[in-house]
Amino acid sequence: MKKSLVFTFSILIIASMILGACAQATPTETTGGEKLAVGIVLPTKDEPRWIQDETRFKETLQKEGYSVEILFSQGDSAKEKQNVETLISKGIKVLIICPHDSTAAAASAEAARAAGVKVISYDRLITDTDAVDYYVTFDSVSVGKAQGQYLVDHATGTGNPLYLYAGAASDNNAFLFFEGAWSVLQPKIVDGTFVIKNSSEA
Repeated sequence: MKKSLVFTFSILIIASMILGACAQATPTETTGGEKLAVGIVLPTKDEPRWIQDETRFKETLQKEGYSVEILFSQGDSAKEKQNVETLISKGIKVLIICPHDSTAAAASAEAARAAGVKVISYDRLITDTDAVDYYVTFDSVSVGKAQGQYLVDHATGTGNPLYLYAGAASDNNAFLFFEGAWSVLQPKIVDGTFVIKNSSEA
């Protein structure tokens, strides 16, 4: 329930950003009287989290009076680019995108800007471009700290094996999660609570 409320609050923030970005007399309508079109590109349908986001995005933004279309990239940067091009061709005014690859998505953000579309980078920041108008995310460093603290709280004695992986290099959030977790785990590695055991078999 708490996660749902936090997400809904985030979407309402996004809705207010859309209003500010489009700055129309009737914010949720185009000059032709049609609902303002918002295109959303999410990374994959293979994880429950993104399916939940799809539902909540639709429910919240449609309730606010927007037309919404959501496409999934299935972990493929080329598909992500194609999705953005498809939405632009359909006349969206705002693009919300959670990039599969934070760097590769820069080209899509720039294409959207060139078409007069406002770009909101959601959850993961699109890097290497200034074409992002807004960035909405969670506190990834704090999430990483919580993950690290969970391991600390459940460790017993010393010499507990620890395998460290920072996640995909294409995911900006992975670096932030690791930063938070490392700040908690590093002192416990020094005092012997954990021993790094990374191997090719992990």
